[in-house]
Amino acid sequence: MRMRSLLALGAVAVLALSGCAPGPEPKPKPSASPSTPETPPPTPEPVEAPEAAFDVTCEDLATTMATLVGEPSTPVEPVMSTVSTMSWLPGPGQYMFQRSGGLACSAGEEPSYWEVTMIPDAQGVIDGAAERNGFWGEQADCNESGCSFEIVEGDVLLSARIVDAGLGASLDPGPPGDALRGLAAAAASTLHDVVSVDSAIVGAECERFLTAQELADSVGGETRIVSEFGGWGIPAEVYHVVNGSKICLYTDGGDEYSGVHHLTITTLPGGAWAFERTPGEAIDVEGADEARLSTDASGATALDLRVGPDWIRLTTRVTEAATMTGVAEKIVRNLTKGHTAPQ
Repeated sequence: MRMRSLLALGAVAVLALSGCAPGPEPKPKPSASPSTPETPPPTPEPVEAPEAAFDVTCEDLATTMATLVGEPSTPVEPVMSTVSTMSWLPGPGQYMFQRSGGLACSAGEEPSYWEVTMIPDAQGVIDGAAERNGFWGEQADCNESGCSFEIVEGDVLLSARIVDAGLGASLDPGPPGDALRGLAAAAASTLHDVVSVDSAIVGAECERFLTAQELADSVGGETRIVSEFGGWGIPAEVYHVVNGSKICLYTDGGDEYSGVHHLTITTLPGGAWAFERTPGEAIDVEGADEARLSTDASGATALDLRVGPDWIRLTTRVTEAATMTGVAEKIVRNLTKGHTAPQ
């Protein structure tokens, strides 16, 4: 498939102090003119969000959705919704479609909300998801709670969830489906290449971030890594395969559904731009460019790291924040300097 760029990211300039060797000291003159002021240091370039590979925007989606279900109860956000979705989604995963040159927009809350995602290189994404039993063709379905859609137009795949009892009661997916197909067609007609940003953590295995033993040393108990999970769909295809992101679950020996979950790591390669939008208390983590501590949308403790161009999130419900900070320092050291030799 043709590789389309995933992300545009403004590089943060590193300020360097430079000077000239001193020359002969000039003799003072009564009428000497004022010295020329020093040139100010360059201003760091802003961290910019990636450019979408088409011209459709969240504003366009918001206008269309308002005609279908009315104005939402919350502002339209350029992220995937965290309402009734995958438990690992809050954080880096919400921006996975933008990383891939696509778009994700959502609004509202229970009991009425919506989410629309769009991705270029549709055939490649579809083929990969279908191979892993995560795509079963186009879909337009409504029931008593709302509607769901999978729409392919040209080389654009649009997925949508509309949870709204009033819309679902009509059991007619035609009007919303036609409106969404029009948006997908508009995107397909404006497809263009965009600039991508490389990332050293694309496809990185969990052990590259943190080994099970390194976490066990911090939490004082048995630890194993779970990196294979059940179920698949378009979001999983985009997150894991297109983006090369990772979900690493560190448990006390159980699986993804049982035991004590000490820590979960999620990532957004080249995601510094999205990290900048993350709320939280700024904290010091040795080696990290930035770090923030917060509570995520699910109520878990989240420690977000920016390491160069990448965003890495640590999430836990059982590990103390102080221990999390120590673990975060291990992760940064492993990524920037490599793992230390076993003692």
